[in-house]
Amino acid sequence: MDAWFEDTAMGWYVAKLEQDFFGRYLDSYRFSGMCAIQVGGPWLSLSEDVACVPRDMSMSAENMALADVSADMLLLPHTLECGIPSQILSEVHRILKPSGRLMLTGFNPYSLWGLSSWFDGVCLPEKRFCLPLHELKKQLADAGFDIEYGKFMVYLPAVSSFGKIRFWQFMEKAGDRWWPQRAAVYGLVLVKRAAGVTLLPEWDGYLGGKALAAGAARVAD
Repeated sequence: MDAWFEDTAMGWYVAKLEQDFFGRYLDSYRFSGMCAIQVGGPWLSLSEDVACVPRDMSMSAENMALADVSADMLLLPHTLECGIPSQILSEVHRILKPSGRLMLTGFNPYSLWGLSSWFDGVCLPEKRFCLPLHELKKQLADAGFDIEYGKFMVYLPAVSSFGKIRFWQFMEKAGDRWWPQRAAVYGLVLVKRAAGVTLLPEWDGYLGGKALAAGAARVAD
């Protein structure tokens, strides 16, 4: 899949949109001392503050060599499609701090691309490994995550040249308005559910462009 993102016209196009998706949220959430780790997606060029697997370390997404409750943010660009999603999500929940963020992207098997030959296990993962959004939401809820933000991306058909991408560009705005759930790619920002921790309404959201992350409170005896 790395070669598809790095060497094809549509791969470049999708990588740029996903980089904007990850980068924009990273910019709003970044704070001093943040521990952010990207698992997969070497085609993305994100902040140097983000450690990247396999560029900076080597490990399995289903058995990450990271301590419990050690990361503020984990980024999984199409990582769930390359392993067992429930096991990966369990690992992510173990590693994230309370109210830590999980960012992920995935291919939508119900998009126009579902009619193409790209889901062959070489260019892209086989279609059976690409989770429909409703199924992914259920797995996320079962794993202990709440959705904070979502975005659909890429309404173009499965074309193979920059010229054809430019020709079909009008479908981006039309698709976003009329058939958002037929996008080829979805992105989600999720929060690790922390038992007993609820943000008051006046603190929920963004403060001065920075996301508010609530940690577990210490109760005195």
